[in-house]
Amino acid sequence: MPLSPLGCRLAPRWFVLALCLIGQSLAAEQTGPPRSAVASAHPAATRAGIDILAVGGNVFDAAVAVGAALAVVEPYSSGLGGGGFWLLHRAADARALMIDARERAPLAAHRAMYLNDQGQFIPDRALDGPLAAGIPGLPAALIHLSTRYGRLPLAPAIALARDGFVVDRLYREYAAFRRDTLRASPAAAAQSLVDGEPPPPDHLLRQPDLAATLDALVREGRVGFYAGPIAERLVTAVRAGGGIWSADDLRDYQVIERTPISGTYRGWHLVSAAPPSSGGVLLIAMLNMLDTLDAAALSGAERVHALVEVMRRAYRAHAHARALGDPDQVAVPVERLTHPLYAAGLIRDFDPRRATPSRLADLDCDPWTERRPAANQAPPPERHHTTHFSILDRAHGRVEAASDPRGIGSAWVE
Repeated sequence: MPLSPLGCRLAPRWFVLALCLIGQSLAAEQTGPPRSAVASAHPAATRAGIDILAVGGNVFDAAVAVGAALAVVEPYSSGLGGGGFWLLHRAADARALMIDARERAPLAAHRAMYLNDQGQFIPDRALDGPLAAGIPGLPAALIHLSTRYGRLPLAPAIALARDGFVVDRLYREYAAFRRDTLRASPAAAAQSLVDGEPPPPDHLLRQPDLAATLDALVREGRVGFYAGPIAERLVTAVRAGGGIWSADDLRDYQVIERTPISGTYRGWHLVSAAPPSSGGVLLIAMLNMLDTLDAAALSGAERVHALVEVMRRAYRAHAHARALGDPDQVAVPVERLTHPLYAAGLIRDFDPRRATPSRLADLDCDPWTERRPAANQAPPPERHHTTHFSILDRAHGRVEAASDPRGIGSAWVE
């Protein structure tokens, strides 16, 4: 049965504490859970995962199906042009691992590419257009999951792209939100808009080019996207628009397998995502803070206050990323950041009767745009962000995936 997709999408500005408890009693049962479960942000993607499990696919096959379907039905939150993180648990040997398939900067990228002649940051250069595009990781991740851990051939949602799907209210809202940017590209406007406007209700959206790309992945594997005609078209289009991609960027892209991080909370062993995802580090730091406060003994407003204070401190650390980064480029002190003594330092000024002031420079500045809301202006709705899905099969296999740069903000309990 599908789980509710509510809460599966990651917020862009407020770090969401999502602790997924998979019951200890289930782990003790040799027969496994009574049924599988799939939770995603779109019913078509959830159905794709359920259908794959029903025909004998394992949890990794289902993850491929869900990821491919989301690339079709929610281009505002995921897609073949993006990337993400996958946290995997293989039941056969109890192996936990993390797949890092984030987008990569092109080889020609340089530190001044988003600055004007006066050295000032130009937000639009980093957000819109070919110069803002990284080298996609999702296609490589789908192939990696399917060939190394799946049982079935890659089964993306070609039919959804070819035959179309009816756009929902959320799709129309996102199309309206990005209308001006979509209009700036004739190809994007033709694909996503109708006569330059968001699609009307019940519009059937067909994506034949996307269907052909997914079909190339099925037939040719990785080469179907990262080399050959599709790669050539990608590089040509990006460079024609002012981007800096090259054929080498696509050819050299590699998925990285990383060791997840772990921690403990009230006797539970936790497994979560490692850097460059910040989610796992901050989640364990938050739980360590809660353990220091003995939050389990609190109730009502006291518990809410404790949770807010813990999240406030974790978000402040995340917003500035003083110690977090790409472990291939910088040394990330994971052991220190997840140590109980570090958490004790973060929460040392906690006042059970008073909220900690949030400095404007720490919390109210959007790190992407450096624009601060006016003092009397309410924050925007938390909706312009990325996707997250979870899958559990009867053999105890598990997959948690996120396409947000902050990564997976949940943990498995073992």
